[in-house]
Amino acid sequence: MRKWIWKALDEVVNKKVYSNLYLRNHLQEVEEKDRALATRIFYGTIQNYRYCKECWSKYVKNKLKPKMDVLLTMSTYQLLFLDKVPSYAIVNDAVNIAKKINVKYAGLTNAVLHKVKAIETDNVALKYSLPDWIYKMWVSQYGQEKALVMASASVNILPMYVRRNALRTREADFDLEPFVCVQDPLYIYTGNDYFHHDYYQKGYMSAQDEGSFAIAKFVDPKANERILDCCAAPGTKTMAMAERMHNQGHIDSYDLHAHRKDLIESDAKRLGIDIVHAGVQDATTFKSSVLYDRILCDVPCSGYGVLSRKPDIKLHMAPEDMDTLIPLQYSILNNVCQYVKVGGVLVYSTCTMNKKENEKQIEKFLKTHEEFSLVDEKTIFSDTRQDGFYMAKLVRK
Repeated sequence: MRKWIWKALDEVVNKKVYSNLYLRNHLQEVEEKDRALATRIFYGTIQNYRYCKECWSKYVKNKLKPKMDVLLTMSTYQLLFLDKVPSYAIVNDAVNIAKKINVKYAGLTNAVLHKVKAIETDNVALKYSLPDWIYKMWVSQYGQEKALVMASASVNILPMYVRRNALRTREADFDLEPFVCVQDPLYIYTGNDYFHHDYYQKGYMSAQDEGSFAIAKFVDPKANERILDCCAAPGTKTMAMAERMHNQGHIDSYDLHAHRKDLIESDAKRLGIDIVHAGVQDATTFKSSVLYDRILCDVPCSGYGVLSRKPDIKLHMAPEDMDTLIPLQYSILNNVCQYVKVGGVLVYSTCTMNKKENEKQIEKFLKTHEEFSLVDEKTIFSDTRQDGFYMAKLVRK
């Protein structure tokens, strides 16, 4: 099992493969009895990567191969964060894996892992394995108290939420293991390997976090309306809106990439939804001959609100990422707004905690678009229960 985790982490850390996609495609390679623990070590290592590496690196003088970095970091995570796993098993497996990288690393691995211990630090960013710059930005924008909550939330193991497909099921169908009702149609899923569960295969449920579902509700779609979801893939919010519309009306669900358009179509088919019309469109240049009752602009963003669910963002994030994202977000908003009916609704949303991508974008937009007014604005801060999201509702006068 640990060899599988090491290979999986090498793909994510060193080859920048998305952690959630890797797990979806390869978790079945692990014996079923070990999948929960393998997932915990996999995600936990990524979430705590900076801190764990700091704990072992003081005992190593020379630069190691990237694969060794991964091995020592994942082993340190297990030693420091998993109480019920025996240390000798962790060290023994690590030494055997080190031999496969280079036999000379076996002794070093054994020596380092016997010395490793937790370090006390006043550096909040280090403690929660964040770059220093993002914690400073959060303190500056949201204050120290909220910044600390968001930093600590980035290492949380969040429950998995699923949305019941009301088109195909009743509440009673979810009154059983492994579902815990939060507020119908949202449930906590306590099982393993969600994608192979019978309810997923039959289109009875979809994975969706509370905050993501809150955005679909915030749009407030009604049956028989015409709606545009302009940055839609993989289509989670599109499907939530279609279900709330009782599969009556019309949703144009667009994405920039053809392979991601296919994800929208296949999910609509799985769920038995036929009002969704997927297509390939660039939201910055998109043109329409029709106007929409509601438009959802769930724009590409830095993802600082979903670090717990997508911890690999922590590994590769850089402040300059925003330099291209902020103009892109505004360009999308500035283009699609012209296709909202008078009296219609435009919702702008992100899954990030950064006022430059959120409130500042709306302030700038309203200064140049007097035909819109802000009627509601909401920030869901990441915490022990959910990821972080921002949403603003604008109405065309």
